[in-house]
Amino acid sequence: MYSLYKQALLKADEIRRILGLNMFESVNIFDACEILGLTVRFLDVNMEGLYTRQSNGSHPTIILSALRPLPRRCFTCAHELGHHVFEHGSKLDLLSFPEGQAEANNSEEFLVDCFAGALLMPLAGVQSEFAKRKWNIKKASPIQFFTIASVFSTGYQTLVTHCKANKIISESQAKNLSKVTPSKIFKSLFPRCFESSYFKIIDAQFHVSVVDLEVSNYIILSPSIKIEGDQLIEASESSVGTGYLAIKPGILRAYDTFGKQAFFVRIQNYAYIGLAENRHLENEPN
Repeated sequence: MYSLYKQALLKADEIRRILGLNMFESVNIFDACEILGLTVRFLDVNMEGLYTRQSNGSHPTIILSALRPLPRRCFTCAHELGHHVFEHGSKLDLLSFPEGQAEANNSEEFLVDCFAGALLMPLAGVQSEFAKRKWNIKKASPIQFFTIASVFSTGYQTLVTHCKANKIISESQAKNLSKVTPSKIFKSLFPRCFESSYFKIIDAQFHVSVVDLEVSNYIILSPSIKIEGDQLIEASESSVGTGYLAIKPGILRAYDTFGKQAFFVRIQNYAYIGLAENRHLENEPN
């Protein structure tokens, strides 16, 4: 399996070079696929993902289920991109395994899972994000892990599994972190009992230019952050910042009043159906 793992790492590094990204930067997987010439479409189907192309290799397309949580769609998209870059041909994934946990007897699935993890969560980048916040990764709390997962647009458990698989954290630490679910983290931050939803924590050390959300998601911002637009409404204060609820699709700008931080927030409709490139339009063209 090590040879497959090494092959996945090398391919992920190659794709990063093509995208103009270094080993520390996060990848917006939907934008990346568009740059690489793949069409990504969301459908109302009960599956994880599908990669397909014409017999001559043209028109590569990734189909994703709009019924899955946003971070799961991101990982599945990277998984399907793996099938494309390794030229596996059309693939239908009815069930996506957690990163690094694909069936041992399915080398192609193991390979593309490793590729997806390496592309979305580069180890140097993950360790750098903990270090810049002066957090010890081997003693990090669930909220700290969730914050780093927000940077890389992956699921909390996916990041924990990735770090365990790459021996950055121990089995026992991963087990303890896994006892705390994102829903429990959400409730600890918003005890007044909003209905649990996917959320992202964007702290003062966050330096990614674009944040993707879905209507019904929450985003937690530092108190110094101002927003332009009416797609987000303030929901509640929390111990790590101000919580906002995404109420309609569109693109808005967020910026720090001290000029140290600025980024765009792109919000797509809940369970959006259509081309990924149009996902943030307030009125998608027919």
